[in-house]
Amino acid sequence: MTGTLRQQVVSADFLTRTYRTSGDVSVRSDPLLDQLNDDLAHFLHVERVFISPLLEPAVLTGNFRAVEVRKDRLGLVVLTRPEDGLPYRQGRYVGRDHAERQIVAIVSGFEVRGALWLHLSVNVSELVRTTPERFIPVFNASATLTAQRDIVFNGGAILLNRGQIEVFADLEE
Repeated sequence: MTGTLRQQVVSADFLTRTYRTSGDVSVRSDPLLDQLNDDLAHFLHVERVFISPLLEPAVLTGNFRAVEVRKDRLGLVVLTRPEDGLPYRQGRYVGRDHAERQIVAIVSGFEVRGALWLHLSVNVSELVRTTPERFIPVFNASATLTAQRDIVFNGGAILLNRGQIEVFADLEE
């Protein structure tokens, strides 16, 4: 068989200020980033779900076959593989003339550090302030819970809810 079969689901941690929701999202029709940036849908369908409080990760609030997650309440989404954080149209983030731009952002009670993959001509601060997309991907990133700094989520990609960014810095300016 030639070509690659597209992965059917992506596993992720969906983080709010108080809870961690872990589960799988079908990406058969659209990549996760595109689903999160779809303004016509307020909820994201997640399957095989485990929910726990952020400050007590060993406590299981519940496990469910499926839930609906309100997208505008999400602070960030943690993904294992960088490629799972890319949209269908990858040109903004992938190309031979793109570079990693190190950033730090405070989002929904998390300190996020990682890299944006952008063309060298793109002004990072301007992009974050003006892009119409609700979520933006940060690659090879970590998210440290500011209320309890020993709780750290690492991912190949972390998708940030732009509407919940409190502070943002381009570390290379």
